[in-house]
Amino acid sequence: MPLFKNKLTWFLLGMASGILAVAAGGFLVLSSPTLRTHLKNTVKKLMKVHQTVAAIKTLEAKSKDLLHPGLVIPDNFLHYPFPGSRVEKNGDLTTWIAPLSDRIQLQDVPPSSLIGKPGSSSAIHLIGLRGEVLSFQLVLRSSRKIPDLHAELSTASDPKAFSCITTHRFLEHYEHFTASDVKYGPIHPHDIPDPLIPFRDPYTPGRIIVADIPVTPDANQPVWIDIAYAKNCSPGTYTGVLTVRSGAQILRKTPVNFEVLAPVLPEHAPISRWMELYVSRFYGGLVKGGLPTSDLEFQRMYRRAFVLAHAYGFSTNDSGGIHPDIRWDWRTGTPTSVDWSGYDQLYGPMLSGELTGSPPNTWSLPIGTWSLGIGMWGGFAVLGGHPSPVSDWKGVPDIATQNLAKLIVQHWKEKGWPIDKTFAYIADEPVHKLYYYADTYKLIAKNADSLHKGSPHIHVMVTDVPYITYKNQVGHNKLIMVGKVNIWAGASAQFIPSRMQERQKEGDHVWFYQAGGPPFIGQNDLYSLGPGFRMWFWTAWKYHVNGVFYWADTFWNDNKPNMNPYVNQGLGDGTIMYPGTELHFIGYPDIHGPIPSIRMAQWRRGYEDYRYLTYLKQMHKEKEADRIVDKLVIHALDDGGYLPYWRSPLWQKPGDWSHNPQDWHRERIKMAREIAAIPEN
Repeated sequence: MPLFKNKLTWFLLGMASGILAVAAGGFLVLSSPTLRTHLKNTVKKLMKVHQTVAAIKTLEAKSKDLLHPGLVIPDNFLHYPFPGSRVEKNGDLTTWIAPLSDRIQLQDVPPSSLIGKPGSSSAIHLIGLRGEVLSFQLVLRSSRKIPDLHAELSTASDPKAFSCITTHRFLEHYEHFTASDVKYGPIHPHDIPDPLIPFRDPYTPGRIIVADIPVTPDANQPVWIDIAYAKNCSPGTYTGVLTVRSGAQILRKTPVNFEVLAPVLPEHAPISRWMELYVSRFYGGLVKGGLPTSDLEFQRMYRRAFVLAHAYGFSTNDSGGIHPDIRWDWRTGTPTSVDWSGYDQLYGPMLSGELTGSPPNTWSLPIGTWSLGIGMWGGFAVLGGHPSPVSDWKGVPDIATQNLAKLIVQHWKEKGWPIDKTFAYIADEPVHKLYYYADTYKLIAKNADSLHKGSPHIHVMVTDVPYITYKNQVGHNKLIMVGKVNIWAGASAQFIPSRMQERQKEGDHVWFYQAGGPPFIGQNDLYSLGPGFRMWFWTAWKYHVNGVFYWADTFWNDNKPNMNPYVNQGLGDGTIMYPGTELHFIGYPDIHGPIPSIRMAQWRRGYEDYRYLTYLKQMHKEKEADRIVDKLVIHALDDGGYLPYWRSPLWQKPGDWSHNPQDWHRERIKMAREIAAIPEN
């Protein structure tokens, strides 16, 4: 009882103290004009937050009406049989064949029921169209180190194959990183293969880079093998042999049949494909690797990156970092001098098609997102302590932007470069700029108007969608950009196909990019297990998307002299080309040029699949193409219109598409057979 009385006493004293404190605070606020103003502003902010929350709840409620009735939770997609085949064990060495969409983990082990004796495997059968690149993986695993280990795919025994079939081998290097993710749970180390180290230097004929294959005991070592069928190959079946040996001792010998079908893979397909080359990061990585020693050396390295990108199915260039030298009279907004020589020297061979046989499928014009008001442009500024009101765009900034558009289009026409395949990337994820410039959308509309007044040939691209997706967009009129923006490049998580298709009906183009990852689109970083970039192109086909792009290909993270880029790239986001000048960090001779990755090979395969689909459409088999795509990709992007996107029932799921590498392999073969069976072929 005394204890209760003591507690009650202290409780009453506490209540009284609280009341007195509130009363004293209220008196101070009421007696102080400054505090009264502060309180009033605080209440306003709270009201604004309340209104914002109410608005986003309204959006969420509306999104319920858009739910896709066929949506399922794709847990079944995660479970599939071991995708490898033709497993053989010879002594301590186990080898098997894996399809290209299988990301081989260090400890993936075939079930014992699949392991056969040496020579027990059936022939590897590679079916493709003329002009196509096929790929598979040879995986090697041993309980001990094996000296002088080699793997070779030879066509020397078949003279006809030797003349029209080319093979290339790459050693898959495991990137080590520590992170957590919904697919993996708590933070722990991961090892994912990605860099593809060529066995021979692609820029110096005859120079060997990988002398033999290093196999760490009780860990996998995959070898990536590309097989290119030339367009002039005669249709038919050719032969070769896959050999694994230790010195002169043969450990595996498997016949290979190359079946070349009569149709030629279309050289191009109507879909834009672009990645930004971050020129400052690219240059820094070259300097760190001992290059460049001159402007000409830098140009050579840049061009090698461009050619490599083209070979893997995309165009790459920086977005405004390298531009013509234009001097302005900022009193009038007119140019006083223009020098294109530096720009032309670097980019001329790329834009003309001299380097690759055709102009790039798309190109970012030298109009950086940092200019046109994002930086300082004709006295107009967004950043800093005194941003310009949007009304100040009228006058010099507007006139200068019109003149910039005229200069660019005039130069493109003089050079004979295709201006219709270009875009002006004027604003990157403008939603984030609302925090410091409330009139961002109005400014984009004015930028676009100015560019279009300068020339109707300028296609304005922004990484945004023409509808509200975030609470901090409430109160901002995004519709002001509609009719001004030509290319809407939406983050995959915000890309609602039905709403984007409304803009296509009005003549706009729609792209998507990586932001979001699964369950909206295949993973783009080192977590990219399964089809990854490959399924982007199937998604683009399914939803009639005009273009796909990835935000960066050479965002090399650290240029410190002793920093290993093959270990310290984080999750690898923005890095899918690797600096060949730094291979010494992992024990291989340096290469004077970039090297590819598995993610690039996924992208290339996806684009080749898209060209298959294009071929079927050209042959009046569009429904068949759609059926094949719908079988593997059930839903992607924000199919269902969930606002915000995390309301999707697939949120934190791996994605409603097949993750089984064998499914993708089988459907490609079916498409190849379907194309070959068309009477015209």
